[in-house]
Amino acid sequence: MSAIDDAIEGRLEIEFEYDGHARVVQPCAHGSHVTTGNNVVRGYQVGGTSNSRRPPLWDLFKLDKIHGLVVTARTFPTNPPGYVLNDSHMGKIYSQLT
Repeated sequence: MSAIDDAIEGRLEIEFEYDGHARVVQPCAHGSHVTTGNNVVRGYQVGGTSNSRRPPLWDLFKLDKIHGLVVTARTFPTNPPGYVLNDSHMGKIYSQLT
């Protein structure tokens, strides 16, 4: 099990750098992208910055572009708004919120 999977199971926020931006994310699902096969994380970004929008926002993050991953001790007891089980952008899901 990966640190991402542990964070999803424990409902723990994660922090990382992605495309040059520091991000704080509630990870919701980890799997392989349905068309590219890339390992991805579906997450609800609650802090930090983004190239295109201001948090809070949903995004799909490629694992190979995540740098400096930290699993925090901050929990999120409820699913983020708009969370959908069995993400249709993932061909195979390794872990997800229930």
